Amino acid sequence: MTHHGETIIFRDRTDAGRQLAAHSELQRIKSLSSNEKRSYLVISLPRGGTVVGDEVAQLLGITHDLVFPRKIPCPGDEEFAIGAVSEFGNVFWNDYARQHNLIDEPSVQQSKKKQIDEAQRRKQVYRGKRQQMNDLSGKTAILVDDGLATGATMKSAINTCKHLNAKSIIVAVPCGPDDTVEEIRPTVDKIICLTMPYGFCAVGQCYQSFSQTMDEEVIEIMKKYQD
Repeated sequence: MTHHGETIIFRDRTDAGRQLAAHSELQRIKSLSSNEKRSYLVISLPRGGTVVGDEVAQLLGITHDLVFPRKIPCPGDEEFAIGAVSEFGNVFWNDYARQHNLIDEPSVQQSKKKQIDEAQRRKQVYRGKRQQMNDLSGKTAILVDDGLATGATMKSAINTCKHLNAKSIIVAVPCGPDDTVEEIRPTVDKIICLTMPYGFCAVGQCYQSFSQTMDEEVIEIMKKYQD
């Protein structure tokens, strides 16, 4: 069930993953045969989203992979995204960036390059020797993050899954603002957001514990899903 207005407080990212996996739309996957489950996979957005995604994948009995979007921050406000880049170098700009003519600003272009480099670094560190995710034909991708804010990185992740020919895309997040959820809804087959609080300010407000996830934790989680 999605709660509009009411704030669900998750203990931590693991608890958020458990509650996501219990959603009726995802529970249907759990009851499928092993063969049928092969057409589903969780794709999480590191780093925090990988903790949530791991719990979802483990409880549903499906595999788990990663996608590497990075937000491009607004000059003067590191927390506010004006766009995002993928590990393939594809760039998504939001309306704010266009309306305020920020795209060609030297500092923004410098930030874009920095974020592409960081996406490539994470891809190399987190994937290690695992085979690169090149084709999602015939697959349903369940995109998982620890929450939505502007939605820039999730929109970039959606574009990556479409680029890789995913059969269908489900976005599954614990929390986010209703306007971002409604922006994303028409671009995917299904979106699950457990709580959309009034006056949403930041993802962390929906968690009792929201400590930073480190590289080492992501690497350790993904060892469970070796090719």
